[in-house]
Amino acid sequence: MSVFTAAYPIIIDITSNRDSAAQERPKDAVEITDSLMKNRFSCRYYLPKPVEKKTIEDIIDAARCAPSGNNMQPWHKVYCITGTLKDTIAGEMVAANTDSPGAYSAEYLYYPAGPLHPDYARRRFEFGKHFYAPLHVDHGDLKARARVSTRNYDFFNAPVAFIFTINNGLTQGSWLDVGYFLQSITIGARARGLETISQEAPAKYQLILRKHLPIGDDEVVALAMSMGYPDLEKVAQFSAKQPKREVSDIVEFCGF
Repeated sequence: MSVFTAAYPIIIDITSNRDSAAQERPKDAVEITDSLMKNRFSCRYYLPKPVEKKTIEDIIDAARCAPSGNNMQPWHKVYCITGTLKDTIAGEMVAANTDSPGAYSAEYLYYPAGPLHPDYARRRFEFGKHFYAPLHVDHGDLKARARVSTRNYDFFNAPVAFIFTINNGLTQGSWLDVGYFLQSITIGARARGLETISQEAPAKYQLILRKHLPIGDDEVVALAMSMGYPDLEKVAQFSAKQPKREVSDIVEFCGF
């Protein structure tokens, strides 16, 4: 008897409750799933319409099934904030970003400390052109760009904001797994008529977040996410679809 079977003598039939990919799917399953992914966008304009707690719970209930290495599920905690608390946190972050941004920093580097590889630098620059043009902000107008980016800290006036943390003892593999979790939340939200935007920016003000949320000393504030029902008129007016790389530029078929 192995150490594993000695410790876990009861064998559970893990196939008995699985919805196999080989089973018949609804005829429009592919079209719906592809549409949810292909039409995803970072929503920066929301309607003042509340999101029911049950809807959020259902989204998390589905997203918690995201894959993770050895089922470690490293999305340590999801702090879901709304109402007066969200507004208080947002107000403090906006004030800090206006008055003393240099006094705050995130607990990790989202981008490399040195120069970006030319491919990524080019895409980042192209993002700026597409993002600022509908806002009538010149790419070189740093003050105007700063005003625009301040909206990150009031969660784009979305009715719901999430703060995601990860244990400070975990490394890159677990951070990748958190990405699966975030994507699952994004798709689950879209399926319910909601939109989201994932945000690194609020992580800079993790000290403010810690003032108002029970974030433990062993937790790293990784990302935020805003969620709500989209204001489609403003989205159409002030947003531009970002270009994505072609399949042929991404995949390298080997052995086909």
